[in-house]
Amino acid sequence: MTTVKKLSISVPQDVAETLEQQGPGKASAYVTGAVRAQRAWEQFRDEQARRGVTLTPEGMAAARARRYAVQAEWPSERFAAVRERVRQHMEQEQEQAGGDQSAPAA
Repeated sequence: MTTVKKLSISVPQDVAETLEQQGPGKASAYVTGAVRAQRAWEQFRDEQARRGVTLTPEGMAAARARRYAVQAEWPSERFAAVRERVRQHMEQEQEQAGGDQSAPAA
């Protein structure tokens, strides 16, 4: 079972509006997902640094441009297949985590 801790935080108005738009009881899951995604990014960046790879904004922009160029050649079936694999992976993670749907894993 996941231990939950209630917090009171202050956020800028635009963030508050986004959280309010999530609907009743959904802001915590939204924040949890965002924090886990940020944490995953930080762990990835740290692992790359440990391996001697420096991530720069210019390098990431170039990699993004290459990815977009490749994706532009993808047929819609390939996008559908990738979306399905991601969906299945997310479902498996949820099952392994005990089915807690309120806090998506990153």
